[in-house]
Amino acid sequence: MTAYVTVAELREYLPQVKAGTTQDAELTKVIDRAHAIVGDALGFSFGDWALAATEHDVWSRSGGSWLWVPAYQEESVTDVQSISGRGTTSESVSDVTDWMEEDAWRLFADAGWWAASWYRVTAIWGYGPAPDSVCEIELEAAVNIWRGRDAAVWQNDVGVSGQGAAPFNRALSWSQRDILKAVRATYLGSIHA
Repeated sequence: MTAYVTVAELREYLPQVKAGTTQDAELTKVIDRAHAIVGDALGFSFGDWALAATEHDVWSRSGGSWLWVPAYQEESVTDVQSISGRGTTSESVSDVTDWMEEDAWRLFADAGWWAASWYRVTAIWGYGPAPDSVCEIELEAAVNIWRGRDAAVWQNDVGVSGQGAAPFNRALSWSQRDILKAVRATYLGSIHA
């Protein structure tokens, strides 16, 4: 998976790091670790849009007004077909014309979608480029990893409970996790615990 930030961007946050290929290799490893942490919190990865629309078969489990589809580039859905006998020698498709894009993860139809049915949707699939907030969190996580390499910052606190505990940085702060949860809700339509 390609990181959302570059070594040059990370260097702007760490001006004290000397220039050189050895340091750049170390910074790349740190960015990769930060990218994995952000990816684990999000539960999916951003990336460039595909160059062309492709077909994807979608199962409508419960039917109703919305057909839940994988993430796609908004306004890229070009065709929706109902599939009968999917995967058999008698497979047939028929065009569905009464639909509209609701958001980046579902299609709306006035007449509704049949329950326990397959639909073939043509669109540009994926999540697209990472938003600025996700890039910033990846940079902040990379900075914390770099600065924490030689310090004991890998837990929430050290010492005994109460006044004897000293707080330290986590891989992601609670506010960073909240931002990533909001991004996840925007792109998936649900909050990931």
